[in-house]
Amino acid sequence: MSIHRTIARACASSALAGLILGISLAAQAGDDALSARVTGFLRSENAGIGDHISVTVNTPTARMPACQDPQPFLPGQAARTTGRITVGVRCPGDSPETRYVQADVRVYGRYYVASHEINSGDTLTAGDLESREGDITRDLNRLPDSESAIVGQQARRRIAESQTIVSNMLEAPDVISRGDSVKVVSKGPGFSITTHGKALDNATAGANVRVRTSNGTVVSGKPDGPGVVVVSP
Repeated sequence: MSIHRTIARACASSALAGLILGISLAAQAGDDALSARVTGFLRSENAGIGDHISVTVNTPTARMPACQDPQPFLPGQAARTTGRITVGVRCPGDSPETRYVQADVRVYGRYYVASHEINSGDTLTAGDLESREGDITRDLNRLPDSESAIVGQQARRRIAESQTIVSNMLEAPDVISRGDSVKVVSKGPGFSITTHGKALDNATAGANVRVRTSNGTVVSGKPDGPGVVVVSP
């Protein structure tokens, strides 16, 4: 084999390698641009949730032509924007024009755990709680949004030490219990009448409660603190 032919083949191989590398780099750049656009879209969709959001976009392993103008969207009636989700991407003028990628959106923020075992029926105080920071994605829609949303609530069941406190573990305590002697205040434009009676129901703040007054009449009103029911005409 002549030296000239060897050199020619070497040059051709080098050119081919350069072409393949160029195509690979262009495809990688396209994937990076698409991932960046999807990441920005998901961050925008989850703005204001938690303290920090982490987005990982998994682009298809099979190389597709570059998407020149990625336009992300949530397919169908997708309501969930956290956890493992599918994101659609429109690529006007490119083929295929619509693509789908998988993404994992993790939300990090503050949550509360029981600082010790809490019994069913206990009214929670700040001393029953311990604040922590971490991944709250799984319980995102069940976590009380602040300490004040927990303090004063009653445990619906036993809560173990260090267990994450979620909303369905709690319930508002009764302000008035059935059989309680209560003051009944009837209010209207320019008047206020007070009488007394006995509660016929248990009632939390804001709930309706029936009261049998001292003259035997049954009225319905709302608790205004322990032992007081306000009746509006």
